[in-house]
Amino acid sequence: MVMFYLSINEITMNTKFIFILLAGLLVFAAGCKEDDSFSDKKGDVRIYMSQAATGNFQNVTVARRAPLQSDTSYMVDVNAFFAGSGYLNAPEDVRVDFAVDYSKWDSVNNARAQAGLPVYEKVPDNVLSFSNSSSTIKKGMSISENTGFALNGKLIQEGHNYMVPVSLTEAGGGFPVNRALATTYFVLNVTPPVYPEISRSAWTIYSVDSEEASGEGPDNGRAIFALDGKLNTFWHTQWDGGEPPLPHHLAIDMHAVNTLSGLYLTARQNAPNGAPKTVVVDVSSDGQSWQSAGTFQLAAVNARQSVFFAQAYSVRYFRVTVTATNGNTNITFFAEVSAF
Repeated sequence: MVMFYLSINEITMNTKFIFILLAGLLVFAAGCKEDDSFSDKKGDVRIYMSQAATGNFQNVTVARRAPLQSDTSYMVDVNAFFAGSGYLNAPEDVRVDFAVDYSKWDSVNNARAQAGLPVYEKVPDNVLSFSNSSSTIKKGMSISENTGFALNGKLIQEGHNYMVPVSLTEAGGGFPVNRALATTYFVLNVTPPVYPEISRSAWTIYSVDSEEASGEGPDNGRAIFALDGKLNTFWHTQWDGGEPPLPHHLAIDMHAVNTLSGLYLTARQNAPNGAPKTVVVDVSSDGQSWQSAGTFQLAAVNARQSVFFAQAYSVRYFRVTVTATNGNTNITFFAEVSAF
């Protein structure tokens, strides 16, 4: 029998070698771990929709474009975010896909109806487009390049409770999507087109078919009060001693040739009965020959309303004729008349 004997010094040296070997393996394994591609071991990484992180419902203001305005599209950006302790940034290019997602539409609207809130409306197909619904989180980045949906600013209309639900549907590279932050509901606030007003400092009344000269007091009723910049004064057709029937008109001399794209019209405040409903606008260069700029419908509201011409007119005079009123009255009125 052959016997092997190790001295205390030999045992100690071998133990030190084993410890050194194990430490080296651990360092090597740790280095390999950081170089690994994503796997289930990196399960704390989640990709989410950036817009959803600040609230699933986002308000977006869209300015509608008038026929003569050139900007016809409004872009709403969406993007995705890469987050998790496994990686600070994407280790490779990661594709992300978005889509308009109506899967929760009914449940959202049912909850609003039960809460007594107005339900949302879908944006018409000819107004909304999402032609480029994919993007990329570039290697070394934490957020994707912007993509998004476009709204046709000339076709979208005010007065609707529009909402566009967009979801982050998929991420590439095997990375999971954080479904709690995958959908954003974009609620649209559509505002009328805005044009700068033409100065009215030189404007005068060119003609008027009817005005209340005394019944509304010394500072009201006459046509000139539609040009004074005050909402609490107004032009009112005659009612004291008689009510001449429709139509009623008010013509303005701007005392200079201006390019007109439309008018701003404001009815008498808090007086729906008699508020203009249908108006015809004519324009003229000399105050004698008149050309129609269109027929327009107005609502019985206090707010200033816009009428937009289909083309621009370079003229000195314009005329507004009320052919129908709310309440089918003989009387009508305007608090303010201006142009753009």
